[in-house]
Formats: sequence, structure tokens, C-alpha cells
Amino acid sequence: DKKIVKKETIKGSQFVMPKFAFHGACAGCGETAYIKLLTQLFGDNLIIANATGCSSIYGGSIPDLPYTVPWANSLFEDNAEYGYGILFGYQVGREKIKDYMQNNQDELFDIWLNNYNDYEVTKEIYSKIDYEKHQTLKELKNYIIKPSVWAIGGDGWAYDIGFGGIDHVLSSGEDINILVLDSQVYSNTGGQSSKATPKGAVAEFESSGKKTSKKDLARIAMSYPNVYVASVSIGANMMQVIKAFEEAEKHKGPSIIIAYTPCISHGIKGGMSESINMESLATKCGYFPTFRYDGEQFTLDSKEPNFDLYEEFLNNQTRYSMLKTVNPEKAEKLLKENKENAIKRFEYYKNLN
Repeated sequence: DKKIVKKETIKGSQFVMPKFAFHGACAGCGETAYIKLLTQLFGDNLIIANATGCSSIYGGSIPDLPYTVPWANSLFEDNAEYGYGILFGYQVGREKIKDYMQNNQDELFDIWLNNYNDYEVTKEIYSKIDYEKHQTLKELKNYIIKPSVWAIGGDGWAYDIGFGGIDHVLSSGEDINILVLDSQVYSNTGGQSSKATPKGAVAEFESSGKKTSKKDLARIAMSYPNVYVASVSIGANMMQVIKAFEEAEKHKGPSIIIAYTPCISHGIKGGMSESINMESLATKCGYFPTFRYDGEQFTLDSKEPNFDLYEEFLNNQTRYSMLKTVNPEKAEKLLKENKENAIKRFEYYKNLN
């Protein structure tokens, strides 16, 4: 009963039947927990545009589909624009409905017009309209309920190949949501380095350790007015993830959530069963700070990190620990700079709080 246990809580959200299940991703994959939670919070309201990558493979392995909400995949590079187009399609349909309702008197229409962006109200009106009497609305009925459009993909899309599209969508002012599954590497194609890969990490095309620092996508997104930005890690603070999803959905404008996702290519010691612990440690040691920004107010959700745990975090992953073997001359320097970058990044966000 949602009156007893609110859906927007850790316990309450898990009483909701997910619209994403039996996906076939790697056991322990850091990405799928976020997607499952997204479907539990927004359910039938959800419409997903998915970038090509791991999430499109386990999300669209035809003929077995894990989704029971509208989901579609276009290309690697254009997912933000693709989701943007889906949003515009719904807006066009809803504008036609608005015109019809404004020109035809009905108490139900007045309620719909006064609650245009309310999912629960528009869903109720959807079930009460006499479509035989209103044939125009019968043709447009799929647009009556307020949609929640999300563009989902990995860091290869968001930081690299599709960044131009994300930049365009964030600058648009339109009510679209972006979820970045940040594994810090091109996971689906073998673990190549991306602009989300931190300095010193070993990956394909950076076999001796990445020489440059990770791009700060959240900081770039925050430079736009009216953009909701969040950095989340489900193992660090589950309730903060729920808050971020809820706030992004309610925000009237673009939103982007960057979610830390452990990947099998990280080479986590103890295996992928340690994913949730690595998410927790990533935030605890200062490697991945968590925060929310609504366009005006910045909230740093991370507690003061214990940077003494930083080396433990790095050493628990082969992508970092092997650097001392493959590049012993530069290993200490690169990993030291990795930590220094993390300290500077946290201090920057701390000063915004």
C-alpha cells in the first residue's frame, strides 16, 4: 500500500514491480540496478531512448526484451538527439490534444488542461474520456498521459561520441532526462579508454596507463542555466539516487544524472559480487563524489572523504594495480596525480555547497 510505504523510499521502491527484468547483463553489472530502479519509480510513464553499447545489447537482445515500457535504440552517436525527437513527437501530439480540449467544453478537459504535466491526473483522465464521442482524441489517446522521456547510455556515448548531442539537448531548455551509466571505459567493445577514464587507468589504447585526466561532465553541464545535474553511486547512498531520479523527473528543463557503474573490465578483486562495495568505497575515498544541483542550489551529498582509503580503492582493481607491472617507471606518478585530481575535484564541489 503506497499510503503505508512511500514509493520514493528504499523499501517502498522495491515493493514496486520493475518494468525491466531478466536482462542478461554480466552478473554484478553496475548499470542494471539504476535502470531497474528507474522503471520502479516511473513505471508506465517511462519512455527510453537507448544509446548503442552494453545497455542496448542487454536491453534489446531480440526476441527476448527485458523492458515492458516503450524502449528504442538508434545509434551510438545520436541518442540524445533521438530522445529529443521522441520528446518533440509527444509534444506535437499533446499540443493537438490541448487545442481540441480548449475548443470543446468538458469538465474532464478542464482538469486535464490544468494538470497538463501531472502523470497521475492525466492518466486518470485518460481512463475516463468517452473516445466514441471524441473521435479526435481516440486517434491521439497515446499522447494524453504525461510522458517521462529518458535518454540512457554509457560514458563512451555521453563523454565522447555523443557529447555534441548531449550539449545540444542540455542547452535546449526542454524537459528531457539523461542517465549516464559511467563505467569509465568503453565496456561493450572490449574496454577501450574514453574521456571518462581517469588518469593512470589501464585500458585498450592506453595499455601503459591513461596520461590525461577524466573529463568532468557534471561541471560542464552545470554551466548551463536551468539544467538539473546529479552525480550518484547506488552503493554509497541509495536514498540519494532515489532523490536524484525524483528531482530530475520533476525538474522543468533538461536533467543529467551521472551514475558510477562498476564493470567487469575493471578487474575488481573478489569478482563482480563486490560491485556494491566498490561503489561505496569509490565515494568514501573521494574517487567519485555524489551531489545534486537544480540550477540554483547545490547539495554535496558526500561526506568528507577519507583519502587515506584511496590507494585501497585503486589497488582493488586490476585496471590500476597492473600499472606497476606494465609501466613501473610512471605508475607512481600517474596514480599520485589521479588522487590529486580527485582531491581538487572534491574541493571544487565542496566550495559550491
